[in-house]
Order: sequence, then C-alpha cells, then structure tokens
Amino acid sequence: MYRNLFIAAASALILLPALTACDDDKKQVEEEVIEAQIVPMRVFTAGVPTKVGDLNIVVDNTARVSSMSDAANDISFSYLSGSSPVSYSMSMTVRSHSGAVTTCYFTLNDELYASHCTETGPSGTKEWDFVYNKQDRLEQIKVSGNPGWNVANFTYYMQSIGKVTFGNEGDDNPNTQTISNALNKTNKGCIMLFADNYGVDIGNMHYAYFAGLLGRASVNLPAKRTFLSADKTSTDTHEYDWELKADKMPARCTVTDKNQDGTTREQRVIEISW
Repeated sequence: MYRNLFIAAASALILLPALTACDDDKKQVEEEVIEAQIVPMRVFTAGVPTKVGDLNIVVDNTARVSSMSDAANDISFSYLSGSSPVSYSMSMTVRSHSGAVTTCYFTLNDELYASHCTETGPSGTKEWDFVYNKQDRLEQIKVSGNPGWNVANFTYYMQSIGKVTFGNEGDDNPNTQTISNALNKTNKGCIMLFADNYGVDIGNMHYAYFAGLLGRASVNLPAKRTFLSADKTSTDTHEYDWELKADKMPARCTVTDKNQDGTTREQRVIEISW
C-alpha cells in the first residue's frame, strides 16, 4: 500500500513547480507524499543532491535514498522495521573500506524524522536523541558514548541557524559557534554541512541528514562561522563563498579556515551536484 501511494505521489510531484527554499512552502510537497513514509523530498524540496563533496548519493525508484558512498565508507539503508537488537523504524549500515561495520537503528517521530538512534559498531554503542522545533528543524542533539561532547543546541534567527553550542550537558560555558548567514543567498538546495558550516561533527549521522531523516534545513546559506572555546582562550573563523547555478541551486562551497590571528590556515572546495 505504501509503495503504491508513494509512486502516485512521486508522479504527481513531477507536475509541481520548483519550490524556492527550505521554508514553509514545503507543505505543498508534504500534501502529496505524507502517506509515503520516508520521503527525502520533504526535506530536499528542489531535489535530492547526487553528490556533496566526496559523498555520492543514490536514490531508488521509490525516490528514497538507497545507498551512499564516500572516501571512507559505503552506506546502505533498510526501510523495514524490526526489533533486534532494539525496536526500530528503519536502519542504516555503514561499512568502512577497512571492513568495519556499524549499524544505526532509527526510531522516527510522527513527522517521519529521527527521534532516536542506537548506533552499534566496533567502537561501542552510542545513543542519539534528536529534538526539533515547530518548523521541523533540529533544535537539539544529545548523544551518549561520544568523545568531546554529548549535547549540541541550535538557535535559529528567522529560521536560519545563528548559533550552535556544544559540550557536556550541564556546562555553564559550552563551546560556541556564531553563524553569520548570507541573507541574499537562500538555501534552495537545503544543504546542511554540519561539520564544515556549523562546527559540529555528528559522525555517521550526517549520512542520515542526506537521507531526509534529520529535519529541514536552515533557510539561508551560511557566510561565516566564528568559534569560541568554552574557556574563552581559543577562537577562529571560517568563511564560506557559495557559487550558485542559474537556477540558484548551490554548485560549490569554498571554505576558508582562518587562524586566531586572521591568517589563512586552509582552503578547500566542496562540489555539489544534482
């Protein structure tokens, strides 16, 4: 039943005009696909990217992400629910090129975004919890068994991420990332580069975002990120130059990492394909 509903919905989407951003216009898409279970088009309203940096994304004939690959891992998705080792709605398997296997078991909320994930692999078990705001955007990530931090909070200004704090739960002074957004560049492609753009390495969960599981994107593309350590002794900046195609979809992001004295430490280009 779900498959038939989805095929009908996906066919109907071909006739829909392109949506201009990751904003509240997503309701038109949701009306067509709400019965279809996991649907990345609810997040990527202008289409799922096929490549982000070295990450290659494959979408199957139901318009769901079936697999991914990058320089380190091959990733596959199973949309069948199960109960071993935990009760779950779907799973993601990450196979490293060295042979290690990590499996992520996701529980979904009523909006079909991940609310919890049990991640099991050679390094042990992590428990992830995800909280979203009223616009279905990530507001908080909590994780156990993660080195470096166990809670990250996202603050939005006009539906774009303006600040990210991360550290240990209960810290009075967590690490802070302040984000300046390019107000003239709408995030039409719904790209979220958690580590590069927002300074939070969420490990294997960044694959889940590109499968449509971690909510909706920040409305505007970030222009600059400023980091301030919890002890206020370390700071640096990261600047983002976005090149857009004629249809306003992002084609590449040039990331410039700067040292505390303002000198350039590294520059790299992240290519994006659709």
